[in-house]
Amino acid sequence: MQTLQWTLLVGLLGMVAYVLWSRLKASYAKGVAPRVDADWEGEAVGLVGDVLEVAVKVRQEGKVQIWLEGPNGDVVEVHNGELGRGVHAWSVARPERSGAWLAKLSCQGHRTERRFHL
Repeated sequence: MQTLQWTLLVGLLGMVAYVLWSRLKASYAKGVAPRVDADWEGEAVGLVGDVLEVAVKVRQEGKVQIWLEGPNGDVVEVHNGELGRGVHAWSVARPERSGAWLAKLSCQGHRTERRFHL
């Protein structure tokens, strides 16, 4: 019985050592950042008079979705569809509700948001 206990203990310690060693090796490996097809351009959202200017830079053409979310769950869709490479800008009428808003951008493999106040 003691031989079995020692065997299990040595096996368990070996597994723990292997897991720790593999984690240590993985932490020193060179990783590759995920591809970002589209991201905000400049300040992303700017208020010019009664108009919101939304700007996006597209690096790889594809489907991009951009929308604004208000403090009470209000949603204003800015764009939903295919975009070519380059900088794109939209003018959106200033929403009536004031407070903290979120501008959200979503494309393949990437999702981001910017906060702004009205």
